[in-house]
Amino acid sequence: MSDSSTPPSVSDAVYEQLRNAITEARSKGDNKTVVALCKKMGLTFMEAGDAPQALTEFNEAIKLVSKDEDKESFAQLLGLRGLALKSIGNYSLAMQAFRKSNALAREIKHPALSCDSLIYLAMLQSEMGKIEDAISVLNDSLALAVEFKDKVRRMRIYGLLGDNFTKHINPAKAIEFFQMAELTAQDLGNRAAECSFITKMGNVFLLEGKTENAIEKYERAFKFASALEDRNAEINILGGLFRAHALAGELNLAQVYGEQAINLASQINHFEAEIANIQAMVVFLIEQEQVDKVFPLLERGMQIVHEQTNLGWQMEILNLQGQAYSLQEKYNEAIKSWNAALTLASNLQDEPFMALMFGRMAVVLAETDDIERSVYCAENAVQLAQKLEDAKLAAEQQILLAFNFNDLKQREKAIGFCQAAIKSYEIVGDRMMIANAQALLNDLNS
Repeated sequence: MSDSSTPPSVSDAVYEQLRNAITEARSKGDNKTVVALCKKMGLTFMEAGDAPQALTEFNEAIKLVSKDEDKESFAQLLGLRGLALKSIGNYSLAMQAFRKSNALAREIKHPALSCDSLIYLAMLQSEMGKIEDAISVLNDSLALAVEFKDKVRRMRIYGLLGDNFTKHINPAKAIEFFQMAELTAQDLGNRAAECSFITKMGNVFLLEGKTENAIEKYERAFKFASALEDRNAEINILGGLFRAHALAGELNLAQVYGEQAINLASQINHFEAEIANIQAMVVFLIEQEQVDKVFPLLERGMQIVHEQTNLGWQMEILNLQGQAYSLQEKYNEAIKSWNAALTLASNLQDEPFMALMFGRMAVVLAETDDIERSVYCAENAVQLAQKLEDAKLAAEQQILLAFNFNDLKQREKAIGFCQAAIKSYEIVGDRMMIANAQALLNDLNS
């Protein structure tokens, strides 16, 4: 038993009580009680988000439980050990734990444990990007749940199959499984789960561009969420309605739903949801060239990211701020914002974002005839883009360099970068840009 610090979300008294109970059970030689209490302590740590400490408790319980005498407890603890290992990113050992748990559960013919271990294994495989393997394992677990008429697990598996077919880019199968999950949730009277599955169907339709279907699902899900007073679900659904109406070209409705999502997130202090919806709304308004409406949102966004010390979001807000200033032709302010974002990206070693910022600054500097600084930024963007194998960004900046060096009367360099841009566009497969770059090259050679 470790005396590590208590997670803040659980009171010290809870842990002290469990530790005292474990000490007392040990003193009596009551291993069965010690195992049960270690398991309870591990679950408490897991709920508090302290997976390493949870793993310590589960491992302690596994040492004490008799594999031969209590195979059910041993299988349960292996599954919990796997969940803790998964949480700390040790996927290899987690997979071993889930497989051992499943083997034991099958040996003792325990369908619930067999089903759960397969579900955990599939979730791990999905997280690792092994979607086809996950689907196969989920089908095995579904067969068990159907055989033993376990509706709760069946509902969960249908939902997970829907998630995986969404990732597998098979919308028809995803919708099919989400519908089965919804019907099972309805049968069980689980309105929260029903709301979740309807929302997921809306998400799939949105990915397909079927905005009418998406909106119908979101509106139905919103009624459930409102009745349940589930504000997090409401924010999620409002975000879906915002995106669906924006995609459908219904711009006024999109703006209404976007503002509602932001306001509701603010009311319940859900800062992550608020900043995510602010970012989406700002991108939308920039696309609509409604730049004047952007700055109050950006100001609120910057306030949140400073309060929450979220450097990733701070970079994105600075990036959007630069875009908004650029659209207003306030180029000095745009460069200042992008430079600040570049500094943060450099500190975080976020090379894709660094490449993006160098590229954006290169374009604006060229427009303001600051050619030498534009060349510096574009060359850095090309270098990073090539390292990241981002041929599109490399090509865009190589073309810009060709123009820049032509303006600087350095014709050979201009030709070289134009030729490099053609090769980069060939990698992308953009025929129109290849033709444009070739026309520029012909002009440079004439």
